[in-house]
Amino acid sequence: MKPLGLVLALLVALTRFAAAQQSACSLLTAADIQGAIGTKPSEPHPRDMDVPGGKGEKVLACLWSVPADKGQVAVSLGHLPPNMSAATAAKKNPGIDALRSAKYKEESKDFSDASCSIMTPPASEKQGLNMSSCAGGVKGMLLSVAFTSPTKKLTIAQAKTLLDKAVARGH
Repeated sequence: MKPLGLVLALLVALTRFAAAQQSACSLLTAADIQGAIGTKPSEPHPRDMDVPGGKGEKVLACLWSVPADKGQVAVSLGHLPPNMSAATAAKKNPGIDALRSAKYKEESKDFSDASCSIMTPPASEKQGLNMSSCAGGVKGMLLSVAFTSPTKKLTIAQAKTLLDKAVARGH
């Protein structure tokens, strides 16, 4: 009886690991993305990223290219930093801080469960990308959805709709 129990426990652990690996791409569908952006995305591409200083911790991510807009949709899911809310993590992070330093125009809105922003490059930035993003918390994790494109940006409402769809699937 013990070997069977061990095998079952191992299968459960492996299933959970496999489900976690696929979870970032399962948070949005092509129809969700097309509904928000208006153009069809590519097939999803899962990406795992090591957390700097995270002692082997990973952020699960998924990317969809949006060829018609020369853009990309990214969904990421990782543990919230200690003593930080999802809204704070969305607003105070190295990526957003770098865009602010580069004089990107920022439009943002806080919700009870999320923080969303649109970052628009300055006119002097010829290679700049618009970024529309939202982040919120799900079960102690930080879930982020972002759309980048040199030619298009989403409204905060469109970005929040994508986040809400991802959050609903993450529960």
